[in-house]
Amino acid sequence: MKHSALQSSTFFFCTPLSHERIQWCTECIASGAGGTPDEKGMFTVFVTGDALFSFVDAQSRDAWNALSEVPAVQIIADGDELRLHGLCDSVAKGSPGITVTGRGGGTLFWKQLVSHLVEEWKGTKKGAFLLCHPPYMSRIPVHMLRFLSEAHAAGLSPELYAYLDGVHNIHNGQRPSEFENIGRTIATISMTAGERGKDPWFAACSRCATARGYFQMNPGTGYCEPASCIDEITIRPLKEILGRFSGYYPILSHTSVEIVATNRSRDTETPPRLVIFITNPPYGTEWTFGGLSLALATAMDGIPTTVIFIEHGVYSLYGTHEVPPNDKVFNVQEMVAATGDIPSLCYLVHAPSLERRGIAVEDHLSGIQEVQNTDLAGILWDQEFPATRILFF
Repeated sequence: MKHSALQSSTFFFCTPLSHERIQWCTECIASGAGGTPDEKGMFTVFVTGDALFSFVDAQSRDAWNALSEVPAVQIIADGDELRLHGLCDSVAKGSPGITVTGRGGGTLFWKQLVSHLVEEWKGTKKGAFLLCHPPYMSRIPVHMLRFLSEAHAAGLSPELYAYLDGVHNIHNGQRPSEFENIGRTIATISMTAGERGKDPWFAACSRCATARGYFQMNPGTGYCEPASCIDEITIRPLKEILGRFSGYYPILSHTSVEIVATNRSRDTETPPRLVIFITNPPYGTEWTFGGLSLALATAMDGIPTTVIFIEHGVYSLYGTHEVPPNDKVFNVQEMVAATGDIPSLCYLVHAPSLERRGIAVEDHLSGIQEVQNTDLAGILWDQEFPATRILFF
């Protein structure tokens, strides 16, 4: 693999990290960082939320500590969240190579993250978040608010894309008794940004909103209209939302990576490449269908898109799937087989994930290339692309 010393890579983790993910992620990062100069921060990993528990887990602690010793890698942990979870002392003593942010009223970590992204995406005017989790049952919307608030404070125009269960955040009349009011804070960020001359763009996927009852047919007009939605988020077709992905600015999600070339002038004409990791089994949740739908839409729009089946996501390629006649789910295997010839779309499967489960790709899908961790590192840090976005589903 040809290592790139002239790319800045930013990893963002805030959901639970399995030992398997820690293993392949740290191996890929270490492999990608192996050819860089001894310059701290070419690979920067920001960790908050439930992902912080991996720092004290005996199964993953050593992998994190080994990665923190790689000269080109810097790992930054959210100190306020560590204190919330009672982990600060353990991480400070057990992982001296990990940088822990100070007490910042819940904002210092996010200021550092936004500042880093602004430096990475030189000249960017926007900062966006793809939100796939519902409010209150999940803390991810709180992380989204922290990020967009700090992006706005840094002079960026905030953008929010609500997808899958993330559309529940648009519900009007939210009145939590114990938690931060997500809907109200979204409205406040949008209003404040507009008043300060920025151009907030908050949207929810129309397919996801329709499925959940937020976009209903008006018998009088014959058109679908928002139902019980806050005014600050517009319901739009997924194609319109993904049209924003061609822009030159960071788009975070619950687990995401931003890779930007630093050895060339700012390239705003070439859309960033998109890599999507399918990490969940095919039918138990909407994650796999949602990830594939997003990938197909971006590829059809001409954005170079790579889908990698990894972890439990490899079950999508195992066995022969037969959907019962009375079940309205998409057959994932048929979906993959029917779209393999789209020019901008590439399917890959992670060989170690298959080996770990003792399974193989079904014969009629055997044309999908298997990749090892070193191959994966070479694909992710391909110098051909001026920027790459990586999302996990």
